[in-house]
Amino acid sequence: MFDFIVVGSGPAGACLASRLAKSRKAPNVLLLEAVSAIDVSNPNILAERYSSFMQYQSWGYKTVPQEHAESRELDYSRGKAFGGTSTINFAAWSVGPKDDYDRWAAEVGDAAFDWEHCIRYRKNIEAYGQDGDSKHAKYATPDMTVHGTDGPIRIEYPKAVEDSMTVLLEAAEECGLGVNADTNSGNPIGLSSSPATASNGRRVTAATAYLSNPPGNLTIVGNAQVSKVIFEGKKAVGVLANGTKYRASKDVVLSAGAIDSPKILMLSGVGDSSELAEVGIDAFHHLPGVGKNLQDHYFTPFSWRQTDNLTAWSAFYSDPAVVKAGYEQFSQDGTGPLSVFYQGLCMGYFKADEFLRTKEFAELPTHVQDHIRKPTVPLWEFATSLPPLQPEPLADAKHTYLTTAVILQCPQSRGTVKLASADPQSGPLIDTNFFSSPFDIQVAIAATRLVMDYVETPLIKKDIIAPFHVPASRSDEDIVAFWRAFGVATWHASCTVKMGKADEPDACLDSDFRVFGLCNLRIVDLSTTPFLPNCHTQAIAYFTGECAAVNMIEEYGLDLE
Repeated sequence: MFDFIVVGSGPAGACLASRLAKSRKAPNVLLLEAVSAIDVSNPNILAERYSSFMQYQSWGYKTVPQEHAESRELDYSRGKAFGGTSTINFAAWSVGPKDDYDRWAAEVGDAAFDWEHCIRYRKNIEAYGQDGDSKHAKYATPDMTVHGTDGPIRIEYPKAVEDSMTVLLEAAEECGLGVNADTNSGNPIGLSSSPATASNGRRVTAATAYLSNPPGNLTIVGNAQVSKVIFEGKKAVGVLANGTKYRASKDVVLSAGAIDSPKILMLSGVGDSSELAEVGIDAFHHLPGVGKNLQDHYFTPFSWRQTDNLTAWSAFYSDPAVVKAGYEQFSQDGTGPLSVFYQGLCMGYFKADEFLRTKEFAELPTHVQDHIRKPTVPLWEFATSLPPLQPEPLADAKHTYLTTAVILQCPQSRGTVKLASADPQSGPLIDTNFFSSPFDIQVAIAATRLVMDYVETPLIKKDIIAPFHVPASRSDEDIVAFWRAFGVATWHASCTVKMGKADEPDACLDSDFRVFGLCNLRIVDLSTTPFLPNCHTQAIAYFTGECAAVNMIEEYGLDLE
């Protein structure tokens, strides 16, 4: 018997379990994870961040064939490790627009989710570094009034920036896109030098930050894949994991992520009763919103072949002996080429004001139109200073490429997570339904043309030899065809057990993360967001863990003498 059970050790679950256990009354907290052991050796370096999902364990999820993306099954990697997907993501730290948080608070009727509370909670999460490359300070000057310095998650700017990255930022100024010295200030508009969840060039994960030195009252059990929540009446009293029952006197909390939290709920008989019946599960509690509203950021990369004298990374990676020496040097003292290559990331968020005059915008619900008009809310994201990402295999390492990615923001396409069967070992049916919304298509067209204009900037164009992986032309038809053929997921799955007000037909949770109609059961992860925030969502996952921790510590009086 434990006081609390937390299922899942990703950013939300690790944060929540650690914060509960370290509260003054020291409750007994059980953290369950499906994998067998905690690995806090943290071998990942940022130079590998774009290939880590191919090197480390993943659940191997794929989407169902995507109707609007040439019937392709898309990779939907989820980290199979303590730390969850923080072990394999791109490690970008992006908190999103202040107006997103204020909308969240308004939609759920709780000020705890507004921007002012976000600042307060993030100061318990972040250890924001200010010791980046001094030559790069113009493009990386964080506003420390909105950042934390003493939290467990180290946020780091690169100590040495590749010259090509500075050129990319200067070009954004030159072409009118604009730059932003702090993308995490609450207003992300403009191209920025984006910080990473890293310490001295090595990835920081939820496990290394929150679980490497747990207190004695936090029990961590691996090899415990949860298949069911145990109920007595309408009260959650425990979980079943690999045949073992674990019981909680207070709350059971699912923090398994926006794919697996709804899966566990549905296996427990909580969900749409008609859909559960299709796989032979009797509905214990009809909650039709479970597994609905799946939202993610669809993106596609573009590449141009450049002159080969711009960067040193191509020569480095083409010689195995040099690569080996570089890894040895980095391991010894954190210096050498690997302390520079891909440590930095140019990332920015932008509007497309001309789009506000289209019929696709006019057809959106009024509250969505109002939100998009807010000054800090972007329609698309632009990332560059990347390695070639497509087509597979990666481009010839003997050459240099300019690679950019366009990521759609405020997406209106909606998907689902459903059970394939009643067998807990079966992967779920994930349908992102990407590119099904005419709104998303028009944003993709507008953003692609803006990126093509950026590449025509003299600072960039002078070093371009030829297109490598781009649409055949600037026509609507060619741009849309390119997106359908090459678009992929960012793995920002959200909203599948959404928070909302009790009278919303698709809402599943109240603003205290409690499941409607059930007792002592909470969901705390990215599945709970009422809409997909416009950022890279690991920061939102940590935020949900912190929000829930503050709420539960207060509710149960865990910090009282």
